[in-house]
Amino acid sequence: MAWLTATIDAVESWIVGQSFWVQIPILLGVLLPLCWLVAGLIDRVVEWLLRNHTRRERALSSRPGGPPPPGAVPSGR
Repeated sequence: MAWLTATIDAVESWIVGQSFWVQIPILLGVLLPLCWLVAGLIDRVVEWLLRNHTRRERALSSRPGGPPPPGAVPSGR
């Protein structure tokens, strides 16, 4: 575990010693993919948590006499 903290410390020291204009591309190159992966993970977790709710809504709206799907315009009867 000590080698990992030493490596992280060495990389951090190297980045801090660089110019601001070198730090920005490094930061973007690391944070953009990381944020992309975290957003994808959050999306999958929320989709998994709401899976029963969305399936039930689809099943109810597909049945005759069931409630209309969300956003449906009522007929003029």
